[in-house]
Amino acid sequence: MKDSFARRFAYEVLANVRFIKYGIKNPKSLKCKNMLSPLTGRFWNYRYQSVCGIESDKYLSEPYFYNKLEAKVNDFGLNKFFDHKGYLSNILNSNTIPTIANCIAGTIYDNDNEVIVFNDLVLLLEQLPLNSEFVIKRSIGTGGGNSVEIGVANHIVPFLKTYFNAKYDFVIQPVITQHDDLAIFNPSSINTVRVMSFAYQGNVYPVSTVLRMGNGGRIDNSAAGGISIGVDNTGKLRDFAIDHDFKKYYQHPATATKFSDGYFIPYFNELLDLVKDKHRCLKSHGIVSWDLTVDNDGNMSIIEYNAGWGEINFHQANNGPIFENHIKHIKSINK
Repeated sequence: MKDSFARRFAYEVLANVRFIKYGIKNPKSLKCKNMLSPLTGRFWNYRYQSVCGIESDKYLSEPYFYNKLEAKVNDFGLNKFFDHKGYLSNILNSNTIPTIANCIAGTIYDNDNEVIVFNDLVLLLEQLPLNSEFVIKRSIGTGGGNSVEIGVANHIVPFLKTYFNAKYDFVIQPVITQHDDLAIFNPSSINTVRVMSFAYQGNVYPVSTVLRMGNGGRIDNSAAGGISIGVDNTGKLRDFAIDHDFKKYYQHPATATKFSDGYFIPYFNELLDLVKDKHRCLKSHGIVSWDLTVDNDGNMSIIEYNAGWGEINFHQANNGPIFENHIKHIKSINK
């Protein structure tokens, strides 16, 4: 149902009604133009450019993105497999986070892909070095940070029991380290580099990058209270970040780090090269959203990716009309 036509049509109607109401409250939006969605797109245009300050008629409304672009270039029949975290390393082959345990269909596999029983997994976690931290997350359905828990064994084991008894697929991974230049904003979370890539005619284009940061907590997702900040094509962070409601922050609300102090994403070009390389592992999908990190030694890790419903709003509110250079192709697949 998640990727059905009915779901997407219902979403389009509800989203456009919401933004028409927004337009009525903001009459200046009626003066905006939108190349791809002339009627309702103007309201989305106004909302995005009122945040990022970049005027253009080439923004994609959220319904257009999901129903006229993503739905045309992604094979949703494969999404359940592609988005399953237990198969991530099989699909990408490298640059994934090591797995301590991978539970699929009620069977638990260790890092060597050997079957282990539940009690042995609990014992394994409890016998690892004191204060070792782990991440446990369901293999499907962790949008917005849902069903993700981080902590030491005593914190993780109760969730492990719950997930196993509920017959959920899940993975357990070690908490990885991140580059000091990423940790500075919110040290308690892994602050991930989100890249959206667009592939067509044999080329892969990283169309937008944002840095997602926790806000005093362990999760960086905006739906869980985190914030995001745009990144330009040199890897430099923009002067402000936004939260889920597009409220702007010129310094991090938890650490008071000023975004205007000239921060860059470490190993930025290498991360983009990794995205371009790995997108070719998902040949049936033209749009993929990637969550990545890198440590002080330049070791790059793909935490996960989204093969559908990849989120466009915070990209455009941070970075402007991210598909501006690809409008001709987008129009060609909607003739």
